[in-house]
This record gives sequence, C-alpha cells and structure tokens, in this order.
Amino acid sequence: MRRGRVVSLIVAAFVVLSAFVILTSGILPYRVFIVHTGSMEPTISSRSAVIVREHVYRVGQTISFYEQGGVITHRLIRINTDGTATTKGDANSTPDPWKLKPSAIIGEVVASPPEVGYWLMYLRNPFGLTSVFISIIVCWQVSSLGTHTPTRHKRVKRHKIQNVLV
Repeated sequence: MRRGRVVSLIVAAFVVLSAFVILTSGILPYRVFIVHTGSMEPTISSRSAVIVREHVYRVGQTISFYEQGGVITHRLIRINTDGTATTKGDANSTPDPWKLKPSAIIGEVVASPPEVGYWLMYLRNPFGLTSVFISIIVCWQVSSLGTHTPTRHKRVKRHKIQNVLV
C-alpha cells in the first residue's frame, strides 16, 4: 500500500470518527437521538435518527423530551393552563398519559433522516465500528487491485567499443 493511500485512509477514518463523536456528544447546539418505535409513523419511522435543537415550542411541533427513563419523540398537541404540555405520537389514537413539564423538553425535531438511527446504533457498538473500518480497508485494497503499474527500469545505454584506426 502506498504511503499516500495509507495517509488518506487514516484521514478518512479520523473524519468519520470525529463527525460521529461531534454529532452524538452534544458539542453542537443539536443533539441526535434514535427512534426505537413506530409511534410517530408515518412522519418519523422506527430506526430513524432525530436531530433536535432547543427552541420556543408551539402546538403542532414534534419535540423530544425525557419521560419514563428515556427520550421520547412525539407531537406537542396542547399546552395546559398549569404550564405542562400534552403530547401524542402520530400513530397513537390517544394522547400520552403524562403531563410534561417544560424542563423535560429537550428540543424541537429539525430533521429525521430515515434508517440513520440504525447505523448510529451499529456504530456505537465496538464490533460495528470495527467492522466499518475493516470494510473501508478491504474496499480500499480491492479498488487498488489491477491499478499497480510496475516501475519501468531505465535502459542503460551500453556503449559499444569500436575499433578505431588511427
């Protein structure tokens, strides 16, 4: 493997790992969560990721919040007179049974790329992350098959010794 190719592979792996760490650590004003159920379908499907940011909340927005020991993403359907909120999953027929305190709201969903949650779960697993890096290395090696051109040796000019009559 050429030195430039090794450096490119290391840089690519570093960029992918850095993007993963930044997106999942909360360094940016956005946070990423994984949707595990179909309660928001068809708006947000199971195995999607939701990208959430703090915002001023209005009825009708999809929000993520802490409840029942985890993070839930549902639609805000009502702000009650006591300051709590009522939410409901789009696929659910009834509102959620809890009264949501404003301090439990994480933020508004600004994007929900489908199937990205599946890959984030996979990458959070050490086996998954390792398998991705091994796959990158294998693809890099396979793509370089047949592209190696042997270096040409320069022809050494051989000088003939000629008989010279003087």
